[in-house]
Amino acid sequence: MTAVAIVPAAGLGERMGADKALLDLGGRTPIGRVVATCRTAGVDEILVVRRDGADALPASLGVQVVTVSGGGEMADSLRAAYLALPAEAESVLVFPVDHALVTADTVLALRTLCGREGCEIALPLFRERAGHPVWLTRQAFAEIDRPGAVLRDVVRADRSRVRVVETGNPWVHADLDRPEDLRAAVCALHGEPWSTVAQMFRHRSHRSYRRDALPRAQIERLVDAARHASTSSYIQAYAVVAVRDEAIKNDCARLCGGQRHIVEAPVFFAVCADLHKLAAACGRHGTEVQAQSLELFLQATVDAALLGQNLQLAAEAEGLGACMIGAARNHPIELAERLALPPHVFVVFGMTVGVPADDPVPRGRMPLAGVLHWDRYEPATDAVLDGADEVMRAWARRANAEQGGYNGRPVNEQKGWTERMAAAWGADSSYAKARATLRDELRRLGFALE
Repeated sequence: MTAVAIVPAAGLGERMGADKALLDLGGRTPIGRVVATCRTAGVDEILVVRRDGADALPASLGVQVVTVSGGGEMADSLRAAYLALPAEAESVLVFPVDHALVTADTVLALRTLCGREGCEIALPLFRERAGHPVWLTRQAFAEIDRPGAVLRDVVRADRSRVRVVETGNPWVHADLDRPEDLRAAVCALHGEPWSTVAQMFRHRSHRSYRRDALPRAQIERLVDAARHASTSSYIQAYAVVAVRDEAIKNDCARLCGGQRHIVEAPVFFAVCADLHKLAAACGRHGTEVQAQSLELFLQATVDAALLGQNLQLAAEAEGLGACMIGAARNHPIELAERLALPPHVFVVFGMTVGVPADDPVPRGRMPLAGVLHWDRYEPATDAVLDGADEVMRAWARRANAEQGGYNGRPVNEQKGWTERMAAAWGADSSYAKARATLRDELRRLGFALE
């Protein structure tokens, strides 16, 4: 069946603020991606609908351009393209430029279906909802030339001639309408082939990294995504210092217990609770920020934690490894000075990020019953504590057997989680003693905590 692709790309891009067809989408334009996908799927003849006065498309695309007046709807673009269809076209692929991340396998599946067994219209289905592109026989597509007709009407006119292809590609739904849509699309191009939930289950802390530098654009992308975490009352009381300078990174490592992976990682993120911007906002309006408020301190700390977890998940989604560094609170004043933090800002925790050079054994977690409670809290049972102990011992056995231990040392396979926690946070806790001055240090950094 001779096919022609029609690519509507005549929108003004008002919400995006730019011509969508010519955006930078992972080093290629959306129109370039659509054209390449069509040709991979065996559709070589392509009509691109553009508005009058739009920037010219690269000649290297080898497409035919059909122009329409600006401000029209997609149906107007489709009618103009219908009038320009070559006589030999037996079927039409309507592939809006907004859906540039739809892949060739979806298009090929639509092509295989359309024209067979009474199918005149084939469209992709993601989670029970239809999307784009749409493949139509020429006869079905001709109905777009009726006054007032839109593609949706053509599809719904006779359900018996419509078939669907189920796909796992969410981009059959997504439009490139706003800048956040573009950011999401760029992130998807760099992402691992795991769902967000699957990525969460795959989490492991990585403490060894290759020397590969992280591009500035990638760091910006990760933090840009992370800052869209929930924030209490929209205060956005967080900041991130991305440390790449080797001398500063070495000092950060020294102040964080001498952890070598801080030096080894290409970037060390200092994730901060930040009331400095709130203080500036209050000063602009003749008042002072309530930095002594425990509630505001908690809000800023929670904000930083939410951003940090988002940042780690974003890094892992792009195939990177990460490790949270709680030792950033060992010397909060010295670390704040080294990073030139203003008053009312402190490092809640650090994070190393880079291309992992290790493959650590995942530790697992205590039984779900120790975390999830139904309607009311149930005190910890022996079964929960015993389960937590066994998870820890099983990890120790596997780490010893597969990797000779943890961080170069054998792990005690007899100690469970409860014994370790009692030693770490019981009456003789070295952690608690090491942080005994933290409240006073936070006061010196501008958090009075009255």
